[in-house]
This record gives sequence, C-alpha cells and structure tokens, in this order.
Amino acid sequence: MKRKEFHELISIEKAERILKSIIHGSTEVAVLDQAYHRILAEDVVAAIDVPSFDRADMDGYAVRAADTYTAREEEPVQLAIKGVIHAGHVPALSISGGVAAEIATGAMLPDGADAVVMVEYTEQIASSSSYESSVLIRRAVHAKENVMRTGADIKQGNRVLSRGTQLRSREIGVLAAIGRHDVRVFSLRVGIISTGTELVPIDERLQAGQVHDVNSHTICAAVRECGASPVMYGIVSDEPEKTEETLEKAILTCDLVLTSGSTSAGSGDIMPHILEEHGEILAHGINIKPGKPMIIAKMEKPVIGLPGFPTSALSMFHYLVAPRIRGVLGYKTIVKRSQAVLGTRVQSAGRHQLLPVALVGACAFPVQRGSGAITTLASADGFIEILPDVEIMEAGDPVEVVLFGEQSASDFVLIGTPPDVVDMLAGMLPFRVRAIHAGVTASIDAVRNGIADAAAVPPHADRLPGLHGPQLHDLHNLSITRGTLSGDHGCLFVVLQDRMTQEKIKTLLSCVSGASGSTDDSDRDMTAT
Repeated sequence: MKRKEFHELISIEKAERILKSIIHGSTEVAVLDQAYHRILAEDVVAAIDVPSFDRADMDGYAVRAADTYTAREEEPVQLAIKGVIHAGHVPALSISGGVAAEIATGAMLPDGADAVVMVEYTEQIASSSSYESSVLIRRAVHAKENVMRTGADIKQGNRVLSRGTQLRSREIGVLAAIGRHDVRVFSLRVGIISTGTELVPIDERLQAGQVHDVNSHTICAAVRECGASPVMYGIVSDEPEKTEETLEKAILTCDLVLTSGSTSAGSGDIMPHILEEHGEILAHGINIKPGKPMIIAKMEKPVIGLPGFPTSALSMFHYLVAPRIRGVLGYKTIVKRSQAVLGTRVQSAGRHQLLPVALVGACAFPVQRGSGAITTLASADGFIEILPDVEIMEAGDPVEVVLFGEQSASDFVLIGTPPDVVDMLAGMLPFRVRAIHAGVTASIDAVRNGIADAAAVPPHADRLPGLHGPQLHDLHNLSITRGTLSGDHGCLFVVLQDRMTQEKIKTLLSCVSGASGSTDDSDRDMTAT
C-alpha cells in the first residue's frame, strides 16, 4: 500500500473543537441496581408520599397528646394498654381517652393517636382494670411529637432528583423509597478495536514477533472510568476488508468508535486509507507528543484512531477523548493539579509534549521508558505540559502536574539508574517501594535533599566526570556502600548517614550480597574533596 503522508498537524485546541462537534451521547433506561454512578437524563417526580402513612419515629406508646399534658416525673399519668402495634401491620385498634398502645419504630399510628411517648419515659405496670396492664407516662408530649406524618419526607408530585444528578448510594436510596424500578440516564456506547497482525489475545501463547493486545483492555478500562459503556470488538489484522467489516459493525451499534494502531504514515498503516475512502478524515496528525499520528474522522459515527503504542494511545485518550466523553455524559470534569519542581533536567521534543512524571513529595521526576512501554503510565502520577518553544527545563524549575488520580502510596523511595537494576531491587523489598529512574547526579541530589530514601547508581559512578563538582560539595553527609545484586549487577548504594540505622535501609542493604551497611575507605573516595 502506498505511503500516506500526514495531513497538516493541527493544534490541540482545534482537535478539542472537532471532538466537541462530533461526539454526542444518547440516553437509555437503566434498572436501579445498575444505575449507580450514572447521570440522570430526566427530572424524577415522586408518584407517592413518603412515608405513605403516619408512623412512629420511636419505640414507645401511641397516645392522645392531651392525655399526657399533666404528666411529670414525680406525678406520672397512668394509661391503659390496649394492645401492641408492630411495623408492617395495619392497626386493628384505635386510641381513645385514657388509652395507649405499645408501638414499634416505623409502625403505623393507630386511629385516635396523635403522638408517641418514648419508651424511656414510661414504666409498664400490672393493672387490675379490664385491660391486662397499664403504663405510667412520666413526661408530657405534644401533638405530632415522635411521629412522622404522611408525606413529611417526600410529597407526592414533588421533584426529588433533577436532571444531571449523579446517582450515588444516597440518590439510589431516594429512588428506591419512591418505588422507581428504573430511570433514564445519559449513555455513550464506545466500540473498541485493536488493529495489527502482530497482536494476539492475552490468553494465547506468544509466537516470535507477536505481542499481546494491551490497548483493548487499557482503553476499555479507561472508557469505564469515564462512565461510558465499552464494547470490545477484538483484534483485526492489517487487512482492509476485515477492518472495514469490523468498523461497520461497530458503527451500527455504538455512538463512538475507538481504534488503535495503523494510524501513522507508513505503507502498512491502513486506517487512514479506509477512513478516507468510506468516510471523512477531519484531522490526521496532532502537534503533540506522544500523539502525533492520531486520526479524527467520521464514518456515519465518529471514529478516532489512536496510536498503536500503549502509552501514546492511553495518553491521548486521557488528554483529548476522556474529557469529551465525560462531558456528553454529564460528568463534571475536575482536573486535579499539583505544584512541583523538576527533580532532574529535561530536554523537550521540540513540539507540544505531555511528559509523564512521578511525584515524590514536591518533586516531579520524568517517567520515560518509551511510548511503547505500558509501564510508563503505570509508574506515573500525572504529566506536565511542555510547550513547543521550550527547549530545556532544568532541575528545580517549577512545574504544574496534571494528576491522573490519587498519588501512589509508598513506604520507601528508591531512585537511580540503570532502570532494570532499580526495578529489580524494588521488587526484592518486602514493602511498598516507589522506584524512580534518574541519572547519577539527580539521584544523589534526591537523597542528599531528603527526597528519596536511597539511590542505586552504577559502580563506576565515582569516576564519572563532574561528580566532584561544587554542586555536590556536601557529599560528606552521605554513606556509600558497594554491593552486588543477582546476576552480577554491581551498584553503589547511597543513603544519608543519619538514616543508616533505619530498619528499611537495613532491609535494603541486606538484599545486596557483600553489603555491610557501613562505608569503607575506598567508598569514601567518592566524597567531595
């Protein structure tokens, strides 16, 4: 297939305008037990009163309030007990002057009664009257006291929930109280298609040159997080006929279709050709990293072609598509941000860039494992935006981090290089470890400044140019220990001297063969002179 050149790269702002103009939701009726977290697409009006009868708010005795007006602790009023009223039963008795009935919380108030005396202010006694027993009332009540009147909670005909309300446990309870079995909610069905001959389902064994289909599952989960309903159409190989067939099937039943892969300008990337032939390409290429090859098209329904690399696909979904999905479903988009400073030097990509970062305290460290690595986003707390005119950002520069959600909790922060050694060691420790990948100087600075608990750096780090420079003049506060991980991975482990006695540091050093936890003379050669 002939190579397809990118159309003109459009701006983020233009991409947002296009998405807003083509992605629209619908509504559906959801049964109550499946409506949690959904957004109401209608006003809900009560068809009944709640409660639908006068009922007791307390355990006690149903009485005529006037019979208790003279009751005092020292001079109680004695009333005959006519019977007992249980919740869920219609009383077969009525209350007249000088008579009371024992009543349970929530039970229907009998005819003639207009109040309930709490059981705490009564004393049941034997009686010689025609009734079996009587009760002493030691406190007066007024009419309607300890009684919930008909419709006092919800009045028939009143609006109880408004269109646009998100249904949580409290709202579900209101709907149940008025007897609503189902409600109309906003909906968006999103079809998900992964393309690529190299892809295989996650339950199949990989052959040479194959990879598991990551994007179907990550995008499906991301769509659910937005409140939409994902529909997975599986994997299609790089065959135009099969891809067209799957696209048409998804368009028939979904409001939006998301594909991943085959969106670039290579000769084997078929998605641009199919969308141009059977629909209209509104944008191909966005001036942002890592989402340059993204496609926005319309083929009766909107079709968005995400990049094939997992981090690129998920980044562009979170940044551009997710806000629009939440918007059409009625969810308020609250962007959580955190102010931080860069923990290490960053060189930009020369265009608008979303750079995943991990937050440790007030420091943001780039998480850069390549756009093909799904672990990039799993390791990140959010991203920083780097504008096209920014070439270099230095350690200590202030940045604003757009958070993906809550920050990752950890018991120990380990920083260093190379990444595989840092990850190996983090996996050996018996507690929650935050592993940060950074260069030697940035790692040592992070320990020296109390940002990280320990740094793992290559054994030749003490011979790197510039390590003895003035920016590291106070290395005398650090303890440097040599050790070897499994597989003969030699390392220098750098910690603050006053932390060497901490249990987690001891555990770290015990994982390293030959590490004594102390600093010998050869290690001290690393100290600034």
